[in-house]
Amino acid sequence: MVSTQTAVIHRPTLKGELMKQPLRIAIVGIAGMIAASIVIRPTPGIAAPSYSGNVTGSFDSLVLSGAFLQVGTRRPVFSDNTSTAAVSGIGTSSVAWSDKNVGTVAASALTFTGNSFSGVATDQVFPLGTLTYFNGSNGADSLIFGVTMHLSAGGSIMPFTAPVAIVSTQNGNLDRATDADLLFFGNFEIPATLAAFEGAAVTAIIHGKIVGDAQLEITSIGLARGEAGHGCVDEGPLEDSKGPCTSGCGDVCAAITLALTGPLCGSEQLPAVLGRRIGHSIDLLSQAASTTSERKAKKAVALVMKRLRRSAMIAGRAAKTGRISPACAEAVGKTVGNTQSQAEPWLSTR
Repeated sequence: MVSTQTAVIHRPTLKGELMKQPLRIAIVGIAGMIAASIVIRPTPGIAAPSYSGNVTGSFDSLVLSGAFLQVGTRRPVFSDNTSTAAVSGIGTSSVAWSDKNVGTVAASALTFTGNSFSGVATDQVFPLGTLTYFNGSNGADSLIFGVTMHLSAGGSIMPFTAPVAIVSTQNGNLDRATDADLLFFGNFEIPATLAAFEGAAVTAIIHGKIVGDAQLEITSIGLARGEAGHGCVDEGPLEDSKGPCTSGCGDVCAAITLALTGPLCGSEQLPAVLGRRIGHSIDLLSQAASTTSERKAKKAVALVMKRLRRSAMIAGRAAKTGRISPACAEAVGKTVGNTQSQAEPWLSTR
């Protein structure tokens, strides 16, 4: 964020037929066995690679000259902060930047926390870790406009290195999406923008894979569970003139998520299998809310509704066996019914 006051620079063969063709069948059968022996026999001594380790990250190569977006117009305003930005944590997993009066304002910050991984195969997508972006209070002369992010999986795996653009906006106090500051990842397999609302820290999960000759690649980034109130992820190229968080499912995803995040049965504990299904549904809703493609959002919401209907059936069976109370099963069924009524009108539109 940029303080307004300091940023004014602005798809059958019959049995008889088979009996008439023994020679053909024999030939085909022999050929099939030969082909099968060729296809499925592994190369001796060569095993599919599997990787284990820990992901680490760091940031360096600051970009100290660039543009922030002017309030209202979202026009770029150039600023050279080579001698004015106060930055800390260069070369570490957490970098922060702030005004000179760092003691009186919260510094903006970018932090990567890596995951451990085990038995990961080549081209298998797995979570590398989380990226937390805090949108603090900065004057125009204290902004930074980019960093280089390095993610390493250790051993002989070649690390991922790419620039991250930082786009700050001048606050107009109109709405949180308009005032959000942005991180743009143009070198991910799916380019994406992570937006943090003013004064909020948003956490996203970075997914990647190890390809070819042990090269780490980033496939995507998506909000962590429960982070929809702190920011969003938009897929596709960054457009300065268009604000972030334009969800493909509008308010539908938010309404369904809100209905599912509360205690469905009060203080009564849901069976673990049911809790996991509902949690996964919330994660899918988060992904749907972060895409600007209505087609993708509808596909995700339709899948969520299928899972929720199944969850209601599981709750009903659990009540019959005494694992949960009839009242709890009824509450789960009612919640699923409510979400269905919210989703169906939108899913039926073209």
